[in-house]
Amino acid sequence: MPRSKNICLALSLLICAGCSTRSEVASAPPPVYDGIPAGLMTRCTVQDIALVSTGDIVTSRGIYKEGFEKCAAKVDAIRDHDAKARAAARVVEQAAP
Repeated sequence: MPRSKNICLALSLLICAGCSTRSEVASAPPPVYDGIPAGLMTRCTVQDIALVSTGDIVTSRGIYKEGFEKCAAKVDAIRDHDAKARAAARVVEQAAP
């Protein structure tokens, strides 16, 4: 007898689901992602100079240090942009019913 009860229960649930008056399915809007600004996606490059004298070595190090700092600033900006995009996506997810 328990097997027939399970079958009856399953059939009644299917019938109840088919009698629903709501035809649309409620869903949350997908999170919006703006993408990373193009200026942050350029390669980090350093234009070095010919090393002829000792002064050129010092100048070259300064160029590399400046290039490294610019590249590190880009990475920080990308991380900041990503954190803001993730926070905005969380707000959208929490606002959805």
